[in-house]
Amino acid sequence: MSGNKAVNWRDKLPKGKRRLDFDDEPAPPKKAPPKTPSASQSKQPSGGLNVEVHPLLRDLASVPQAQKGPGKRKARSVFDPAALNPYLNQSDVRAPSHRPRPLQLNPQGKYIAQGEQLREKLKKEKEEEEHRRRLREKNLLPDESIGEHLYQRQFPPLIEWWDRPYLQTRSYDDFKGEFVVDNEEAPVSIYIQHPVPVSNERHEVEPGLFLTKKELKRKRRNERLARHQEKQDRIRLGLDPPPPPKVKLSNLMNVLTNEAIKDPTGVEMKVRQQVEERYKQHMKTNEERRLTPEQRHEKTKQRLERDLDRGIFTTVYRVDSLDNKQHQFKVDINAKQMELHGVMLFNPRFNLVIVEGGEKAIKFYKRLMTARIDWNEKSKAEGSPDSQPISQPSKNSCTIVWEGQIKQLSFKKWSRMYTFTDNEAIDLLARFGVDNYWREAAAM
Repeated sequence: MSGNKAVNWRDKLPKGKRRLDFDDEPAPPKKAPPKTPSASQSKQPSGGLNVEVHPLLRDLASVPQAQKGPGKRKARSVFDPAALNPYLNQSDVRAPSHRPRPLQLNPQGKYIAQGEQLREKLKKEKEEEEHRRRLREKNLLPDESIGEHLYQRQFPPLIEWWDRPYLQTRSYDDFKGEFVVDNEEAPVSIYIQHPVPVSNERHEVEPGLFLTKKELKRKRRNERLARHQEKQDRIRLGLDPPPPPKVKLSNLMNVLTNEAIKDPTGVEMKVRQQVEERYKQHMKTNEERRLTPEQRHEKTKQRLERDLDRGIFTTVYRVDSLDNKQHQFKVDINAKQMELHGVMLFNPRFNLVIVEGGEKAIKFYKRLMTARIDWNEKSKAEGSPDSQPISQPSKNSCTIVWEGQIKQLSFKKWSRMYTFTDNEAIDLLARFGVDNYWREAAAM
């Protein structure tokens, strides 16, 4: 059978035989319809307590159980994009392909231009901020806290208020070109009053030169030498007579050599007389320069007023005990002599001393209260023959509660006041507006 095509064996059989033989072939098996498990054929669940299923639950489908073992699972062969979302074309959703980028070089001066633009922008922002700061200092910026930025600006009026009584209409349009008032012959020029120009020349006062103590001493010495040299020059030129020699008993023989040898007793008497005259002249000059008590008091008062004009200062002291009469006298008399304002407040709990005045007076009084007075010193009884010391607290002290500069005086004069409770002290100081001093002292 080589060289011939393979012939099917069915073609060699007769037609009838082939039909019969074909009919005799067994038919393919048919699939049986699915049978519903009956109550008797229902499979009992494995595991658990081996309890029968309730009759009402037998018609329900059994819970599918996952196949045991990894080899029994069917892996998905091909990924179907339409399974995620059938309404979305998944063919377009794919990773972008890599595209080569050509080499691009930045042109020369690119970043320099960007830097210049940035600097110009910062400069404009700085100028705007400075402009806003100047407007804020002049109170020209609207206050957003009260809503001034929401106010509507008013437009300029159509006519000024001073022209309303003289115009029949509410506009200047009817008078354009009819009146010219900008020349010298205009009738309105006689009603214009120009203020007298005032010169604004200000003479700047140069501040004085502040020198140290050594520099002031050197300056005075040089000025004294210059005056003495000028006096000597005038004597040499014959403009002034030479002063008489200043003879004393110590230089008698050196000045009056010949006269002292001839008449020593007469020369001695003459020298003593000159010394006496010079002493009287010196005392007379001192007496003329001496101020009277009224002038001295006025000078002290002016000095304290000048000190007070430079600024008002105050200091508050807390003293535990003022039972010592000497301490009371020192605190009181020094405040009066320095013309200080304030009060010395006595209280059983503690004592409060408030002084107000100039800077120098307050500084002097501060040294008195903190350094000069010995607050633990025991006082002696007045009029006692044995001068026995009076019992006094062993730990007495003076503490500064507050010190500083104030705008105006709270007290009109210096006075002494007495209180017995804290409320009385607070009410008393509240009349002068300084009740907080007592609270601060009580908290120490």
